Amino acid sequence: MVDNCTARLAGELDHPPEWLSGFAGYLAARLSPMRAVALLHQLAAILASSGNAPAAVLAAARTPGPDRPAASALARAMEAFFTSARLTLPTDSAGQAAQARRSRRVAETPAAFRAVAASFTVAQLRDRDRARRAGTRPRADHTLEIHLTAVRDLARYLTVSRPAVTEWELVASGDLDAFLATIASPASRARQLHALRAFFRWARASRIILINPARGLRPTSNIGFHGRLLSATEQQQLLHRWTADAASLHPNEPAAGLLGLLHGASAAELRQLLITDIDLSHAAVRLGRRPHPVPLDPATSAALHRCLNHHDRHHRAGNPHLLVNQKSKTTAGPVSRNYLEKLLAPAGVTPTLLRVTRLAHLVTTLDPVIVAEAFGVRRGTVLHYLADTVDASRLADL
Repeated sequence: MVDNCTARLAGELDHPPEWLSGFAGYLAARLSPMRAVALLHQLAAILASSGNAPAAVLAAARTPGPDRPAASALARAMEAFFTSARLTLPTDSAGQAAQARRSRRVAETPAAFRAVAASFTVAQLRDRDRARRAGTRPRADHTLEIHLTAVRDLARYLTVSRPAVTEWELVASGDLDAFLATIASPASRARQLHALRAFFRWARASRIILINPARGLRPTSNIGFHGRLLSATEQQQLLHRWTADAASLHPNEPAAGLLGLLHGASAAELRQLLITDIDLSHAAVRLGRRPHPVPLDPATSAALHRCLNHHDRHHRAGNPHLLVNQKSKTTAGPVSRNYLEKLLAPAGVTPTLLRVTRLAHLVTTLDPVIVAEAFGVRRGTVLHYLADTVDASRLADL
């Protein structure tokens, strides 16, 4: 079916590109025949109106059209194919999208505070480049966006509620306290505070302000976790769903669910989990930056075995990641965080809810230092989940 469509398409073109058959084979190995033919039909319209050069065709595929959005499946597949075939240089699509989001947040900052916010963006990028050269942990795009979002939101609040504050030099600790008081969620308040502390430290070091108004505020690490946790009954129901009822579910859901429920896997660890990270013969898996392999229980091993079989049947040719969906199997990249949330939505949970439930349980029953070492995180991170109450059921025999 795909070969016939490719031959017909080549016959309709005066100068068919040399890479056309290779691209058709690339699609046939990763997509269903109907999906591959549909993308080839979109490609035919592009080739009819543009040249055969890979760069020009890829640029045309990225342009929104009546039958495809800007970030179309055709553009993603062509970019992955051209890069693997060394017909074009790899493009940093994720980096370009992150840059666009940062620019949007700076543009949304009120004019009186915008110039300093733009300088803060440049400084953050410069610090990240320095960290990469030094071999330390650079800040992720998501972290930079959180910092800019906090700066933007504070500037908006000052413009509306503190009209006398017309520049960053006039911001006082009371202004920050009033701004943080408008945030209902303790977790969001802690995140905003951490971001503002980073901003004002930079502003003080850059001599934009004389006094750091965030210096005397409560540190983020001392703010306890007050979010939702799964009860023991809810955890039992999820365990039953992903073990006894797993045959009726897509293999990705039990695998991702049990890794989060029993092993505290984060969304980033689930997205980046590779086939080569799983060793079922030794019942172990490597998750993210954890310093040691994570031992697997029988239920998780069975779920991973079923997920691996599904991957071998449907995604053998393309993607090295364990979790693959319709979008990622054409690019060999990880699935999105949004996909994980949709994957676990039928169970009524999110990857974050599963992880914080597991961390809170381990921290209150084990030594937080051991938990931090096992998960490869800072001790302050796990202390965030340390409750100030005692489980009465554990005192029954005392």
